[in-house]
Order: sequence, then structure tokens, then C-alpha cells
Amino acid sequence: MTLRYLGARLLGAALGIFFLSLAVFALVRLIPGSVEDAYFGTEGASEQVRAAFRARYGLDEPLVVQYLTYLRNLLAGDLGYSIRVQQPVTEALLEKLPPSFQLAVSAVVIAIIASTVLGTVAALREGRFADRTISLHTLLGVSVPDFLMGMLLIAAVATSVTAIPVFGYAPLSAGLYEWGRHMLLPAFTLSFVLVGYLTRLVRASALETLRSDHVRTARGKGMASTPFLLHHVVRPSLIPIVTTTGVLFVGALGGVVVVEQVFAIPGIGRLVLDAIRWRDFALVQGATLAIGTFAIVVNLLVDLSYRFIDPRLKG
Repeated sequence: MTLRYLGARLLGAALGIFFLSLAVFALVRLIPGSVEDAYFGTEGASEQVRAAFRARYGLDEPLVVQYLTYLRNLLAGDLGYSIRVQQPVTEALLEKLPPSFQLAVSAVVIAIIASTVLGTVAALREGRFADRTISLHTLLGVSVPDFLMGMLLIAAVATSVTAIPVFGYAPLSAGLYEWGRHMLLPAFTLSFVLVGYLTRLVRASALETLRSDHVRTARGKGMASTPFLLHHVVRPSLIPIVTTTGVLFVGALGGVVVVEQVFAIPGIGRLVLDAIRWRDFALVQGATLAIGTFAIVVNLLVDLSYRFIDPRLKG
């Protein structure tokens, strides 16, 4: 990998973050209603109070000036100040990060385990009932929205399994059992789409491996024992999972916004939705930019890692 290629990729990532900040800044201001109306109500304060409010938070400045101020603060590592929660955006996000991070990680772990099993079984039973059933699941996984799957699970579990809570969150400090009970349904809901996507990749990779000469010869001679299949079929099938783990985690963080609302989890997702309702520009911008920047950085690292993994790729 040449320095020229590395510099080009870093420049591309920096430009991506810049345009993301510009897009987020513009889009949040297209939300109907004003900040002062959301804060005071349509008739909750005099015009003098509203003017002082706008001046205090720089809302009376032209949009160009507001963006330049926003960009200058970003370069200094300042995401702004939240009007709704009355604290710096960075602090507000860090307070709500643990539930969201734990939910995303749990969903990705479930997706990796489930898709490895399902994709391998589908490949070994190609064209049979198990393969068709798993293929139907993958189709549902990429078709059913997170919020609908969450509501279906709530309706099913609330009336049959009282030991599993359908709402709320328990921190790890409350104990692993309590945390797991509260995290099970949200994590499963969030992993459903990921499983559908990953299972297809694992199945395709496993089928390619099963059709290779040495595996076909071993299976034909009856030598394809479980250890043999684990080493020569399952292990190579994990390559697409490894190369997409970062992207999966980014996708899980995006789905967190909806899932947290469905299951009443006090994470970044609910924080952002509340901020949108309150027209809290700084908080919406900070959360969106943080998640978007994370996605750009992950994609950059994955792209760079390919250059080390596969020497045939030249920069």
C-alpha cells in the first residue's frame, strides 16, 4: 500500500465527514417548527424573551454564520450545547452510549452465531427442506422492518413468557442475569435483519467451499467427519463475516434508534428522537455526525485492511 493511496483515502474520509456535517446541519433545519416554539410553546413567552433565547444560542445569526461557528467548534472537538438537556452534547451522548453500545454488540454477536449455523446447514442441505426454510427466513429477515418485528415479539412474549421483560433496560451493574433478561428481545429484534443478510453470505461461501475438489473427494470417500467440516467448510465460511463485521456494527447502531424506541431503552436512539421533537439542533447534529463519522472511519479501516490481507490489491 503506497502513501499516495493512504493519503487519498484519508482525504476522502475527511471530505466525507465535511459533507456529512453540511448535510446534517441543513437537514435538521428543514424540520417544521422553530426551536423557541418547541421550548416555550406557541404562546408560552413574549417576543422579548424569545429574542433573548435566540440570541443566547446564536439562532438569530444567518445560517452561513451558524454553520461556520458549528464547523469551527467541530474542529475544536466541541459538538455544541444541548438546549433540551442543558449540558454539552458530548456529555449527553456519553451518558446514553452504554445501552446503545451493548445493544449493538449483542445484536452483532447473535447475528454472527446464528448466521454461521444457518448458512452452513443451508449449504450442507442445498435444495432440501432445511435449505428452503432457511432461505425463507433470510428473505423475511431483510424484508421485515425492525419496529414491526419488535412489536410482534412484544405481543408474543408479553402474553406467554412473563420472565422476559418487554420494556426497559437493566445496566450491567444490576447483574448479568437482569441485564440479559432485558436485553434479549431488543438484541434479537435488531439482529433479525443482520442474520438474514449474513446467512446468505455464509451459505454462498460454504457452497463454494463444498464444491472444491478436496472437499468433494473427502465427502465422496466418507471422510467428511464433523471436525473435517468444521475446519474445511465452516472456517472458510467465516471470512465474509470477518470482512463485514465493522459494517454490521455500523448498521446495528443505525437500527438502535428504532429498536430503543420500541422497547423503551434509554439510549442514544431515544435521545435523538426526543431531540428531533424538541428541535434540539445541536444534539441531533452531534449524534448523527458521531454515528456517521464512526461509519466512515470503519469503512476506511476495512478498506485499508484489505490491502494487508490481499497483496494482489495494489494502491
